[in-house]
Amino acid sequence: MKINTKLSALCIAATLMSVAQAAAAAPAVTAPAEATQPSVASPAASVPAQVPAPAASASATMPAPAQAPSLPAASTPAAAAGSAKAATPVAPSAPAQRPSTSVAPAAAPSVPSTVKPSKPQQPSTSAPAAAATSVKPTQLDKLNHESAVPLVLEAQSRYQYAISGGSPVGESFQLNGKSYRYLSEDIGTKTKLISYLTQVYTKQASEQFVGKFFVEVNGRLAQLNADGGNLLEFSRATAKMVNMTPVKRSYLLTVPYPAETKQANEKITVNFEKVGSYWKISSAPHVIF
Repeated sequence: MKINTKLSALCIAATLMSVAQAAAAAPAVTAPAEATQPSVASPAASVPAQVPAPAASASATMPAPAQAPSLPAASTPAAAAGSAKAATPVAPSAPAQRPSTSVAPAAAPSVPSTVKPSKPQQPSTSAPAAAATSVKPTQLDKLNHESAVPLVLEAQSRYQYAISGGSPVGESFQLNGKSYRYLSEDIGTKTKLISYLTQVYTKQASEQFVGKFFVEVNGRLAQLNADGGNLLEFSRATAKMVNMTPVKRSYLLTVPYPAETKQANEKITVNFEKVGSYWKISSAPHVIF
């Protein structure tokens, strides 16, 4: 009986040793195993030498607390929080967008610039009038009630220049008890004066005028030392065609005096003739002016 008792004790001790070794071999599972160990250790309470074995298993379970340092992974939320704090400075970039909104008002002045294209269009409406006045009276190829007046104004200008002796007037001299003066160099001969007048008058009308008001002395043209002219304002004249052929036309001009004179308008008929490609005045200058 003693032998059997010893054998059973040895079996129990071997069983406990195998349990302890199994617990040491699997530390991760030892946590639930420890909860069950008291139920196994209670029969073996009579064997004091076997108690240290569970202590070894406890030491084997110590690495489990070593896993607790893995909890600093919770510091990653702190890092995430830190990254969130780092993200918060990005919020001031939103005010940086406000200046971009202030740029929009700067673009607003471009609206008045849209008004500017309308202004260049207005001169374009006056362009036809400018084109009409750009036609030289000495090269008038189309005659009508509008273009007739500029041609008359050019004829008046040349008449006044010639009748006043040109510029500057030549020296004076006495002839047959009368005072004469030579014409200026540019119109000082009959050829020069005729050439000057025939740019707006026909040759016949020019020669009629020169033969009546100028004399030739020593190859130079001279005239009585006097000035002529009238107060009629041909710049405000209006013209009405009264006769027309393909190469000849007549216009009735209504020419006013200055308002302060309180005189009635003059009615003057001016004849025109086409010479080559251009229209000329066929009425003598002194008949008109």
